[in-house]
Amino acid sequence: MTRVGILPTLVTMANGYCGLLAIFKTHDKDFGSAALFILIAMIFDVLDGMVARKAGITSSFGAYLDSLCDAISFGVAPAFLVKAVVEERGYDIYGPKVLTVLTSIFALCALLRLARYNVEHTVGEGTTTEEGTAVDTFAGMPTPGAAGILASLVFLQSDESRVLDYSFLYYLLPVACAVLGYLMVSRVPYLHASRLLKRRRDFAYLFRVVVVAVVLVRFPHECTAVAFLLYGFSGPLRMLLGRKPEPEEPPDAEVSERP
Repeated sequence: MTRVGILPTLVTMANGYCGLLAIFKTHDKDFGSAALFILIAMIFDVLDGMVARKAGITSSFGAYLDSLCDAISFGVAPAFLVKAVVEERGYDIYGPKVLTVLTSIFALCALLRLARYNVEHTVGEGTTTEEGTAVDTFAGMPTPGAAGILASLVFLQSDESRVLDYSFLYYLLPVACAVLGYLMVSRVPYLHASRLLKRRRDFAYLFRVVVVAVVLVRFPHECTAVAFLLYGFSGPLRMLLGRKPEPEEPPDAEVSERP
């Protein structure tokens, strides 16, 4: 019988639990909380891999469990949230059938993205199958990033003290589902976000980080949405500049940086 790490597994399950809570909150029409739970799920998605690496615990069980939890938190939950919030707020200009199709594209592409990743990679996280070296990019938008864009835009609308009226975004959410679905299954290169945190930077960069952190505390909803949107546009921009994705990181035990 396969032995698994208890702590990394619990962290992974917390990711899936947040996805379920997002679905429940969506059903209760508490859309702001639903979006927040999707964003919190991303934190647990990062933590489970960190915990597994620190503990030295690896297993294929953890990798597959992580994919299943990601399918809930970053596939089904965001699609259901967009469909419900657009219908509830009265911004459904597409009609119920078209809205269902557009949001379903996102969820199904997220499943295809996760399945493709699992099939293509079989060795330890942070290495390529050929050289065993770290990689900096994903081929296609990671599912947490795509879900984060949708969740952050809904989260932005939940802020009663928001600076501007962003209600027009509701009209764009269904189309965004289809576009993000395509980006997930494409080979558009996306930077591995964790690599940015690991690189050495000078003092000026640290100062800019502090300034951004202060702005983030003052305008958390706007900053979250802008950050995810910038990440979303970064992939096509890198492709236009001729950047190609490296071989993606394969899953090891309790994988957190899953696309």
